[in-house]
Order: sequence, then structure tokens, then C-alpha cells
Amino acid sequence: MSASTDYIALLKKILTLLKNSKLEYLKASDESNKSKYKRHLNLQSTFRNRYFQDVAKLLRSLNVEVENLVIHRLNFEEMVISSIKKANHTHLHKCVEYDRKLLALYNDAIAIQPNASVLKIQQDKISKSVSVSIYFLESAGFILES
Repeated sequence: MSASTDYIALLKKILTLLKNSKLEYLKASDESNKSKYKRHLNLQSTFRNRYFQDVAKLLRSLNVEVENLVIHRLNFEEMVISSIKKANHTHLHKCVEYDRKLLALYNDAIAIQPNASVLKIQQDKISKSVSVSIYFLESAGFILES
């Protein structure tokens, strides 16, 4: 695969995870009892939606048809992911897992396109969000494995 094809494939994976992450943040907000946590989680969901739109715009600028991807593939993956339950994981755990996967994908995409400032900004914000989410989990008595 060429660098351009690899880059586009990574952006598509990022889109998928952003969409799923947004949904998990909403679910985490619903299961939270503290208003401080709810605000943070709802805000993170809004950010993931905004990041999704930015990455979709980036894909469109590369002449990639995004609408079909969003309508077909992502909705199918949404249904599959929402049907999978882990008994010992909260939605916030899943948010952290998605964000860690996103950070790895952002690293790979930025390695291919070092001038992708949109991705760098998003990566930085997601990294900070992971720290806050881990703090919330630890303050609730959960311990995360690295």
C-alpha cells in the first residue's frame, strides 16, 4: 500500500472509533451520578462528534466518499459494539480503551502526514481527556491495567 492509501485507511479507522467513543461517552454520562462527571463526559462526547466531523472533512478533501462509510459501515459497527457487554467494565472504561486506541491511530496517521495539524490538536486533547477519565475511574475505586 502507498502512504496515501495507508493514511486514508487510518483516517477511516479513526472515524469509526470517534463515532463509537462518542456513544460510549454518552452512555458513561448516563450511568454517572455526579454532575461534575456528567458535564465532563457530555463535553467529551461533543468533542468526539466535532473531531469526527473534522476527520470526515479531511477525508473529503482527499476525495474519499464519506457518506456511504458513515451510513453503512459505522452504523453496523455501532450495533455490534453496543451489543457486546463486559460485566466488569463500565462505559467509562470503554471510553478510555477507545481513546487509547485512538491515540495509537493518531500516532500512525501523524507519522505518515506530519503536517496534519488537525490530527495533532485532536490527539493532544484526547490525551488530556484520558488522564481526566482515569482520574475519575480511580476516584471511584477502579484500577486500570496499562
